[in-house]
Amino acid sequence: MPQFTREMGCTPVDLIRWLPEALGDLYPHASLLLDGDIFLSAQNPQLEMIGFSRPIRKIALLHIPVLDLTLSFSENWTSIECEKALKRFDLYTRRGGG
Repeated sequence: MPQFTREMGCTPVDLIRWLPEALGDLYPHASLLLDGDIFLSAQNPQLEMIGFSRPIRKIALLHIPVLDLTLSFSENWTSIECEKALKRFDLYTRRGGG
C-alpha cells in the first residue's frame, strides 16, 4: 500500500474543513481517523488517513498547531495516481504567506 506522511500546520478541525476540496472526487472513497476518532469511513477506501495532534510550536508570539498525517492509498493505485492526488491535497492544504 503506497504510504506518505505529512506534517501539517493545522488543527484537526481545519483539516476536516479542507478535505472535500483537497480530495475532490476521492473524498467519498476516503477514511479519516484523527486522534483516535473516526471522521470519515468509506467502505473499501481508496485512501486511508490517520492523524495525530502534536504539541503546538511556539516561535516568539506565533503559535502553530501541528498535525502528523499518514496517507495510505489502495494497493491498486499507481505512483502517478498517488502523486496526482497528493499534489491536489498539498495545493489545498498548505498555507503560507508571501
